Amino acid sequence: MSVLFLILVLTTGIGWAQTPKNQIKKEVVKVKLDDMCDHCVKKIDSNIAFEKGVTALDYDRPNNTVNVTYRTDKTDTTKLRKAFEKVKLNVLSIEKVPLQ
Repeated sequence: MSVLFLILVLTTGIGWAQTPKNQIKKEVVKVKLDDMCDHCVKKIDSNIAFEKGVTALDYDRPNNTVNVTYRTDKTDTTKLRKAFEKVKLNVLSIEKVPLQ
């Protein structure tokens, strides 16, 4: 009886160990700002980079844009816009960019 119970416990544990984890969905948005000076980049690096769910930042200084990669289960575009406005950066537009 105890051998049967032991086999049941071991096979159940193996079954749970092999179930795949939920895939974390990420999105990229292009945030267009009215200005992109050195001070603005420092603000983004010290504040937006630490917003919950933000995983990467990519700057395009000549076009005044920042590509923000984020986890969709942690944040969304509304929260990102509020985060930019909280540090006094004017957001002109936010548009989704297809992941590569």
